[in-house]
Amino acid sequence: MTHAAAHALIGAYIADAATLGVHWLYDPARIADLGDALWREPDAADFDGAKGVFVHHGKRSGDLSQYGTQMRVMIRALTGGSFDAQTYAQTFAQAFGPGGWWQGYTDKATKGTLANIAADTTPTGANDDQIPALSGLPALLAVGADAETCAQAVACISHHATTAAHAPAAAEALRLVMAGNRIEDALAGGVEAAGESARTALAAALASDADPVAYAGDVGRACPLPQTLPVAFRIAATARTYREAVEINARVGGDNCGRAIFLGALFGAGDPPPPLWAARLNDGPALAAEIEALVRARTTG
Repeated sequence: MTHAAAHALIGAYIADAATLGVHWLYDPARIADLGDALWREPDAADFDGAKGVFVHHGKRSGDLSQYGTQMRVMIRALTGGSFDAQTYAQTFAQAFGPGGWWQGYTDKATKGTLANIAADTTPTGANDDQIPALSGLPALLAVGADAETCAQAVACISHHATTAAHAPAAAEALRLVMAGNRIEDALAGGVEAAGESARTALAAALASDADPVAYAGDVGRACPLPQTLPVAFRIAATARTYREAVEINARVGGDNCGRAIFLGALFGAGDPPPPLWAARLNDGPALAAEIEALVRARTTG
């Protein structure tokens, strides 16, 4: 599990950073016209006249989005390889709160979570059904967190019934690939673990034969989990390699950075990301060192 977990985490980071330049560009035709969608320097001009919203002002190619940073927060919060809600809340606020080390866009779920942390609300999660709640799952599964712990951690970011139905599917799929299972078996296991309200849509994503770009046009490309997770499952069922999964995800558009954390970890666990891509991560050595420390803590704990 050790190597698979480490590869999953760096795979999530790379998939997120590689997609940053076309994040929240909801126009697949525009993305296709741009040429190579991966590792683009974030540029508002790419969004001119197209459906989408440009939020990554000041970011550079190789930077993480807020999703990758949310996973990094979880990695830093897993002291000794164990999850503690209070430690997680403190680490989250140190990153995203006033004066925090994250410099960039703050999404709705993060703002709601910060407000609940400040108000000492339990659980701290916002009343939000979007994909930020899943960003910490690869780190949790890398240290062998059980389903109850994963649910607790998810509720720290999103205290919402829709999230509670979708998150177990992502968690189980990640657990299975980190344990050495094939992606198709992991996805099937994820469907079985999903809550009743999510299971049908995820099963339909696996059964579809539609191209992921077209599939997302029907299901939706936006941030809510009833859109992001079925689209991610469709991409995962279509792609054959890590590289292909990242490329398809970028071309699909919409909240592709949100989907990238799950897809990058899912494929990275068994198909280590290209070393040249890893070298393009800004702050890559520090990210790798934090991953190594986390996996070592799990191994020796």
